[in-house]
Amino acid sequence: MTESSHFENRRSLDLICMGRVAVDLYAEQVHSPLEDAQSFRKYLGGCAGNTAVGTARLGLKSAMFSCVGADDMGVYLRNVLTNEGVDTSLLRNTPEHLTALVLLGVSPPDRFPLIFYRENCADMQILPSDANPEIFKNAKALLITGTGLSTPSMREATRQAVKVAKESGCAVILDIDYRPVLWGLTDAGDGETRFVASKTVTQELQPFLAELDLIVGTEEEILIAGSEYYETETLESCLAAIRKQSSATVVLKRGAEGCEVFSPESSTPISARSFPIEVLNILGAGDAFMSGFLRGWLRNENLETCALYGNACGALVVTRHGCSPASPSFAEIEYFISNFDNFSNLAQHPHQTFWSKMNQLHLRTELRQPQNPERPVREELLILAYDHRTQFEDSCRENDLPLDLISTFKEQVYKGFQKVHEANKNKGLAILIDPEYGQTILNNSADALRYRCTN
Repeated sequence: MTESSHFENRRSLDLICMGRVAVDLYAEQVHSPLEDAQSFRKYLGGCAGNTAVGTARLGLKSAMFSCVGADDMGVYLRNVLTNEGVDTSLLRNTPEHLTALVLLGVSPPDRFPLIFYRENCADMQILPSDANPEIFKNAKALLITGTGLSTPSMREATRQAVKVAKESGCAVILDIDYRPVLWGLTDAGDGETRFVASKTVTQELQPFLAELDLIVGTEEEILIAGSEYYETETLESCLAAIRKQSSATVVLKRGAEGCEVFSPESSTPISARSFPIEVLNILGAGDAFMSGFLRGWLRNENLETCALYGNACGALVVTRHGCSPASPSFAEIEYFISNFDNFSNLAQHPHQTFWSKMNQLHLRTELRQPQNPERPVREELLILAYDHRTQFEDSCRENDLPLDLISTFKEQVYKGFQKVHEANKNKGLAILIDPEYGQTILNNSADALRYRCTN
């Protein structure tokens, strides 16, 4: 497929994302060593999962092709994907396997440790029979990832998915997604190392090259995909080796410098401007880049525009905590691209007016406001806040009443709130309460209401 190719608009599904979808646990203590982290934020993660969410937020219709455990973390991932508007028809539950977890540390500018907990995990249980031809026939493209080629069973499943995709007229995209630890090439706890030369990995990647329409990777990933001899390898020789085997467009991600796009139709690489920015967290920036690039590529934009969208998405995500929740909407990247140069030296001195607008746009994205009608609107919550303690205690003392009446009062209020909850068809209600006088309520409402406990 070339730059001038056009995807069929009659296909309602833009992208099938096959592979890793896991729970990311990001340390909240920025600059703290991972061993000293005390609390973590839970997000959807994994290369394919992040791209499914990232493209959905940019207005594409994406589907998640993977497996999750029947455990609570699998339920969480499925719920997040559904809330983001991602099609889950190809997301299978596998009760025999646990959903994968990743612990991540954030210590900018250059320390981002990871520990993968993926022993025989759910998202590596995709079967060849899971590639449903009827769904593929309605899709424009299939995204596969390098991690999905790291075990024999997943290679078989990926080969079948590619075969079905080609027979269905889908483009096939490879995110090289090279994690040496997931190929058993580093210590189990070393998820941060991004490159280990390995002929085995190269030999597993290269048979797929001829089937691909788009290949995306960092310099290290291009080296692992295109290597022939290793002793004398250069980026140029590896790009040439890939070109011998594939007519795909190759995208070289260069981090802060943006990207270069090597098209079979052009003798020189295509690029777009980059966005120098202050980095908080690089983890997931590549998935955000992929999402932005595909927003252009699957909408038949020229490669320079695709690169521009990718660069903008990657730059935005490195300023935020997490990956999938940091993914921007198309309105965000439009504003970001149009206004970035209007504020000087954003890399060292973030301009509050600019970032205030960016945060407003991102908040509207998170809340699924009607500014993006292609995505579902999150339900509004009716919240009862009665976490007050000192006020109730003062009132009891002033009226010479026992403090245990506070719990009795709160339980009576909760009973009334339950009736409202039932009348509202058990949707959209939450309580904010303290554990000292509301512990019984917390225990009784945990499975029925959304609640928050305040200390």
